[in-house]
Amino acid sequence: MSYRLLLIEDSPTQLLTIKRMLESEGYDVVAAKNGAEGLARAYGESPDLIISDVVMSGINGYQLCRLVKNDPDLASTPIILLTKLDGSIDRFWGLKSGADRYIPKEPGFASLIKAIRELLAESGANRPRLRVLGDPQKGPNAEDINNRLHQLLERLLFEATLADEVRRIGEDIADVEIIAEKLFVLLSSILNYQACALVVSHGSYSVMLCDLAKQSQESTVKSYVAKVALQLGLPPFKEDVPKTNAVFENSLTQPVDVAGLRLGLLVVVPWPNQAYKPGDQKVIRLVCDQLSTVLRLYLSYMQRDGLPVPTGGAS
Repeated sequence: MSYRLLLIEDSPTQLLTIKRMLESEGYDVVAAKNGAEGLARAYGESPDLIISDVVMSGINGYQLCRLVKNDPDLASTPIILLTKLDGSIDRFWGLKSGADRYIPKEPGFASLIKAIRELLAESGANRPRLRVLGDPQKGPNAEDINNRLHQLLERLLFEATLADEVRRIGEDIADVEIIAEKLFVLLSSILNYQACALVVSHGSYSVMLCDLAKQSQESTVKSYVAKVALQLGLPPFKEDVPKTNAVFENSLTQPVDVAGLRLGLLVVVPWPNQAYKPGDQKVIRLVCDQLSTVLRLYLSYMQRDGLPVPTGGAS
């Protein structure tokens, strides 16, 4: 059994030339003449590696990479973008789109063959994948592929906008209370919660800031968050925190780390009988990824003013 490669190329001449060359190297080649057809073949054929042209009508190579790398069923499949475009911007965008290699077209395709061998070895594919024959009628059609692309682009735009909003929270701000207030305003516009807490490490101690729907819950929420914070290696709180046995089911908990340093913790508590979805957890992870930059900037202001900053590692 040979490795199966998916080749996507909208030029019939290039498609035939590259396909014959790959077959002469012993590979089983599945061909597609555009991005939409290529994605449909990817779902149906389970290739060991995908090779795609960049400039194609409809779904181009960059978009195809985004779709493949953001789909759990395809994400582990290596992708090579093979193109005549070899500018620094094109290469940067290709790799940022998820391509494992970005290779210019050249006579003989020596670089392509070398990259294929390297990627198949790196992917741990000691042998070609075992494939189960499925019903081709159940695979996605062109409309399904286009819908997936539009959904992906909308999600990427949302994530980029959210990341930008979080980064803007800490612009020229050296007040953790203002940072927390702005963060809570942003999060409350996205998630429905009964409580949200931000814990920030100041080195020898931690501080907690909360946004509560009901002030009567303050002691139980603080007790729960403090317990989680200590379990995750944050220093004790400077002020006394009530101790209760409160447990909040389905809460979202995400540490804020940077360069092996635990800077803080974000906890979002849902309403009773409310369950957050995986997408909500991803939102919190994205927020905390950007929040690490905000807190690092805040702590640098503290360090400049001679105040204590975290020195311990993330656990």
